[in-house]
Amino acid sequence: MKPKGYLGLDVGGTGAKAGVVDACGRLLGFARSPYSPSVTEDGHVEIPIDAVYAGARDAARMAIRESGAHVVALAVSSQGQTFVSLDGNDQPLHHAIVWYDGRASEQAGRLREAMHATCPPQQAPTVHAIDSAPKIMWLRDHHPALMERAQRYLLLPDYLAYRLTGSAGTDPATASSTGLYRQDAADYCPQALSAAGIGKGALAEIRKPGEPIAPVLPESANDWNLNSGVLMVTGTNDQYAGALGAGNCRMGILSATTGTCLALVTLTEKLPDPMPAGLFGGRFPIARFQYALAYAKTAGVVLEWFNRQFCAGKSLRDLDELAAQVPIGSRGLMMVPHFDGMVSPRPDPRARGAFLNLSLHHSSADMYHATLEALGYTFKECLDLFRQSSFDIKSVRAIGGGAKSDLWVQMIADILGLPVERPAVAEAAVLGAAMIAAVGSGEFASLEQSSEAFHQSGQTFSPRPENHAVYRELGEKYVRLCQHLYSRPV
Repeated sequence: MKPKGYLGLDVGGTGAKAGVVDACGRLLGFARSPYSPSVTEDGHVEIPIDAVYAGARDAARMAIRESGAHVVALAVSSQGQTFVSLDGNDQPLHHAIVWYDGRASEQAGRLREAMHATCPPQQAPTVHAIDSAPKIMWLRDHHPALMERAQRYLLLPDYLAYRLTGSAGTDPATASSTGLYRQDAADYCPQALSAAGIGKGALAEIRKPGEPIAPVLPESANDWNLNSGVLMVTGTNDQYAGALGAGNCRMGILSATTGTCLALVTLTEKLPDPMPAGLFGGRFPIARFQYALAYAKTAGVVLEWFNRQFCAGKSLRDLDELAAQVPIGSRGLMMVPHFDGMVSPRPDPRARGAFLNLSLHHSSADMYHATLEALGYTFKECLDLFRQSSFDIKSVRAIGGGAKSDLWVQMIADILGLPVERPAVAEAAVLGAAMIAAVGSGEFASLEQSSEAFHQSGQTFSPRPENHAVYRELGEKYVRLCQHLYSRPV
């Protein structure tokens, strides 16, 4: 008899991951299917939505085949903001616009101004240039004839749910990334919808994480190698799914995901008021908690850029082996990883990346090592921001693709001066999505219960005191360097 399993999908910026997990949190099968966004001459970041769908389907097929399990439910962990517009025949009108694409700054300002003229400030959604609604407005401004045909606007998890079940469902965290919803509200903000010119019926229905959406349609189940009657469950944002997968279900834990971006999440029963610049917060999938989030927009994507531009033919594992021979401080070389603006610890959309103090004796291994160190310094700056805001961080858990690197996780422990745990299942967003699927199917009564049951401790990396002392000085130098580069107070 096949074991019962739960399918977790993590749909990211450069690929889809799928894992089948049993009720004890054991990973029975795992697969990844890559795809690549493209950058236009204007700097716009896009990806064909069919490539995303095919990547998620192919990863799921492989994971299900490897697991040998009978999948009873699935849920999706995904980035926010990234969306596609569909016409009346459910055909995409354009490539999906990726979340960190910043083309819609002017439209975001217009939306804020129009919305605030009619909506009380305490009810108004927060609007950023990367949000979906300003980008829809940008498309209308630049491609009016095309966008007259638009009937639906779906983010990645909404689109997958719609293709699989015929119903578009999304969670509050993902809905808030449209710029049209304020978390803890009953529904989308009417004033925001009016200001953006978007009908509520064109968007996914908002549901709680763990709430069933619908059974997967027979033709979709067959295409995905799923059994008939598999239930699709409302998932959540990848950062919060990852936090659940890391066992971050109570206060005092900081889970750090290194994927395209570096995202740090901790929980609290009450957020600071006001929230300091560089920290974001909202309702966590475990309803009694709020989350606080800090993130750097470009982390793993910078490593992949470096690999592609300077070390084609080598894997990131190969680069780790080369960088392991480089001493602390990268032979005097320093790097700044904010290639597309800084969000945390200090918001600055003008910030850009840099290598400094390059000389003829530096190698690509030195440059890669300096990049890893720079991401570590950014991590430390964000941890300091949490602590300055009275968050009591007792433990750190590293998850995501970056957590697979022993070199980098040990480097983080040395820079922070804290032990860093790598959970047994490093692909925590996949695990978190599977947890949510298990709750939706009735296996667990709550997300808190499933997170405690699924999380398994793995290796812990302890800081080396002599390295921490050196990194303390280098980290202070890094902060002064950023202050000088961006001409802003620290």
